[in-house]
Amino acid sequence: LASGQRQDQEDPCKTKSKVVGDVTYCDRYWECINNQPELYDCPNGLVFAGKHRGVTEGCDYPWRSNYCDGKQLANGPISTEHCDWLYGIFGHETSCTRYWTCWNGTATEQLCIGGLLYNENAHSCDWPENVDGCQKHPLCNDDANGNVPLGKSCNRYWQCQGGYPRLQRCPAMLVFDRRSLRCVVPPTEDCDVPTTPLPLEYEPDQQQQQQQQGKGNPNAIYQSSGGGGLQGGKLQSGGRNKN
Repeated sequence: LASGQRQDQEDPCKTKSKVVGDVTYCDRYWECINNQPELYDCPNGLVFAGKHRGVTEGCDYPWRSNYCDGKQLANGPISTEHCDWLYGIFGHETSCTRYWTCWNGTATEQLCIGGLLYNENAHSCDWPENVDGCQKHPLCNDDANGNVPLGKSCNRYWQCQGGYPRLQRCPAMLVFDRRSLRCVVPPTEDCDVPTTPLPLEYEPDQQQQQQQQGKGNPNAIYQSSGGGGLQGGKLQSGGRNKN
């Protein structure tokens, strides 16, 4: 056996896989190279899981199983920005809905969706009731899963999910009612009925005359003398509050 290998350490060259975990340290393993056992360290933050297992090089996140039961770590953490170890999943410093995945010391910010929060114990997104001590957004203090008006907007509003607001828009022709806190058919006390202008009407001779005036210009825009209609290529209407 290689120098430093304990007498009770399994010899990888006598196994089918040619790779075995170290008997003392869970973040080290032995591999048979040229019929000789060689000692290797897992990437910083990972522990040995077995050949062709784990996330890389046969090594895995230590919290995924009881890899370290009865063993200890040979190496301490190597930290970078947002990463306690070079490899791992870590909570965000200021947000309960975000977390960091670290790969070789490079941190990538991730977002929990669907009203979930990051659970430090499970190292994954989880239901808010399973995450203790997470501060909620002030907008959602009254109802962690309710709706909140957005200023004076008639069709946009905040939807709280797990204590955090997400911007939403009412479906077409509906407005947000700040009393019932839901999208309703208008009018409400704050928002008028969205209107659509009537189709333009022309007398036959007037229509022919205007078509001749616009002949050769496929982008010509015709307007009636009344309000509404098309102007500057945009639909004009009355009675709709600005968002």
